[in-house]
Amino acid sequence: MKIKAVIYDMDGVIINSEPLWREAEIATFKTIGLNFTEEMCKETMGMKLSEVIEYWHKKLGWTGKSMHEVEEDLLIHVTKLISEKGIILEGVESSIRYFMSKKYSLALASSSPKSLINTVLSKLNLNFYFSIVNSAEHLPYGKPHPEIYLKTAQDLNVAPDECLVIEDSWNGLLAAKSARMKTIVVPDVENQNHPYFSIADFKINSLTEIKTVFGE
Repeated sequence: MKIKAVIYDMDGVIINSEPLWREAEIATFKTIGLNFTEEMCKETMGMKLSEVIEYWHKKLGWTGKSMHEVEEDLLIHVTKLISEKGIILEGVESSIRYFMSKKYSLALASSSPKSLINTVLSKLNLNFYFSIVNSAEHLPYGKPHPEIYLKTAQDLNVAPDECLVIEDSWNGLLAAKSARMKTIVVPDVENQNHPYFSIADFKINSLTEIKTVFGE
């Protein structure tokens, strides 16, 4: 591969936050009378927070709290869970060292709000590795739209086709492919063999396998 930059997604790629997001969603939506399941939460995996709330408001509706209030409640809940239970995923640190040895620029592009990104990077002591850290929070479109990845490539001053994206979700993978970037997908255990991940350039079980992508 001819690449100059590696762009990491955050949730489910560098931290075990996807189960914590689901826990927070189930608890938060319960306060407004909605009984959520794990499968329902997975429908919006990879989307930015405001779009998750909008998606379910259109689909199910509720009364008693505004969409903004529910969004704030969910962010508070998931931030607390990640602060208490979040751990770095296997292979993250070794993959970062590997890419740094190859002189690739490193960036992070997440659908999560910037405040949550900052919480994660501080908790995992990863603040100094990424030259660009972008959130889709205030962008017009979140994943699966490619905007977050195109903006990150522009900020890195690297062409999209010279970027390698590491993703774990279908929405994120679609965003990266739509941006014409090379992709590695690291699905969670439940989705390891799902056929829709076949569009990725590479699929691995964890970031401990990153060298195999480069034939090493």
